[in-house]
Amino acid sequence: MTRLLSPCLLVAGAHDPLGRRVVELLLRRDEAEVIATSRQPVHLVDLAARGARIRGADPDDAASLDAAFTGAHRLLLLPGAADGSWSRRRQLQAMIDAAARVGVRTVVYAAQIEVFDPSLMTVARECETVAQACEARNLALSVLRVSWPMERLFPRIILALRCGKWFSSAPQGRLPYVAGEDVARTAAAVLRADPVPPGELAITGPQALTAEALVNSINIIFGASIDLVPVSEEALALHLQVSGFPKSTVREALIIEEVSKRGLAPFSDGVIEQMTGQPPRSIEAVLVEHRLDLLLSTSTPRL
Repeated sequence: MTRLLSPCLLVAGAHDPLGRRVVELLLRRDEAEVIATSRQPVHLVDLAARGARIRGADPDDAASLDAAFTGAHRLLLLPGAADGSWSRRRQLQAMIDAAARVGVRTVVYAAQIEVFDPSLMTVARECETVAQACEARNLALSVLRVSWPMERLFPRIILALRCGKWFSSAPQGRLPYVAGEDVARTAAAVLRADPVPPGELAITGPQALTAEALVNSINIIFGASIDLVPVSEEALALHLQVSGFPKSTVREALIIEEVSKRGLAPFSDGVIEQMTGQPPRSIEAVLVEHRLDLLLSTSTPRL
């Protein structure tokens, strides 16, 4: 296959934090031509000022997708590019169909680990939809299996610093939390790699942490004395609810606990270091970076 000296890179779902950060990293390369799409491109105006080509893309409108994707050679498809639980698979299919129609050659799909409760998450089926669509359209595919971002723990960390307790329904469970910046850097590196590595890539932190190890790290970084409190799922949910967490955040916390309890999350296989030249950040490094913000936070913890 002929290699492109400077392929045009498209980030679909650039409105969410991960997509925005990937675009910023891609724009640091002088030779990069970057298209950033969103249902509401007005939110991407600042990226246009930095050199990105901003386009509106409605996953329910084929003509909109064709216009937005035209000119791109590689597509980074982020979960935020599709919306609505009942229609996500259809929208993913539509975006890949549009990519094929306008000449996109390679799709990179970022997805969180597929072991979530299927009644809450449909990531496994979405990955299957993407894989089948790419195969049918003869598009190269790379799937990024992204573990849980460390930053999603921040609301619970703020709460634990306030009350001195970390409630867990899976104290012995393990999960290789990954820094959001590492996910963005790896996604950007995979998208511009020559060639783009095929197959599935596990994007995880340096080690799988138990709740005890997590609490120990928090105590060390903040000089705190937080106690780990094993509880039932019902007690954990109640604790978070009375602390002001919205239902969606409570549900996510329960999913994290269940995933760690199952022990099915992928372990680091060196992808981050291989693609970026830097090892994945530890939970301690991320906490140090955000220490002041977390200490100063006085708002109700929310995602």
